[in-house]
Amino acid sequence: MIDFYFSYRSPYSYFILPRVIELKKKHGVQINFKLVYPLAIRQPSFFKGKNFITYFSHKILDMRSVARQQGMPFFIPKPDPIKQNIFTGRVNEHQPYIFDLCHLGQQGHNEGVGIELAYELSSMIFGTKKGWNEEANLDKACKNVGLDYAELTKKLKIKEQELIDQIEQNQLDQKKAGHHGVPGLVYKNEYYFGQDKFDEFKQALIKDNLLKA
Repeated sequence: MIDFYFSYRSPYSYFILPRVIELKKKHGVQINFKLVYPLAIRQPSFFKGKNFITYFSHKILDMRSVARQQGMPFFIPKPDPIKQNIFTGRVNEHQPYIFDLCHLGQQGHNEGVGIELAYELSSMIFGTKKGWNEEANLDKACKNVGLDYAELTKKLKIKEQELIDQIEQNQLDQKKAGHHGVPGLVYKNEYYFGQDKFDEFKQALIKDNLLKA
């Protein structure tokens, strides 16, 4: 069993998704999808003093480079799932998107299609120019994995605390695994952090005959 730690605010989580899904669909590798809240929610102090010039601009350049390497579309999310001032690093107290988004994703996992829904939603967040949060787009993403968006949103209200508890448990599990970063793949107590560690992770599976070279 592979633990896969994922965040809906992480472009690198988006970049790694097709490769993780291929492991599951093509090679039958068991993937345990572990959704966590973004670091901006878990640890907003991480961004203190980080601004566009010293931090975010360099990240954007790297993201665009990775997108080209993977042959995936990439745009700066509009709106950003996290409301944050990129000139000061300050994370807003009011967050209108991320909790609903994460709880939708966690309920998708409970319905058996967590990774697949993550791909559909992330492809809208990072793979389209704007409007991922519009109801018609969220509805389409859910339909693409066999779910009904209207029914899901009803469940989110009823199960909100349960979903929060599940995500927070994933975060505790991640800490026990020895890291807080995403994307993260955990195999045999080894934490492979970042999409650029995927090939190293894959070699470990090949070594144990879970994959063919």
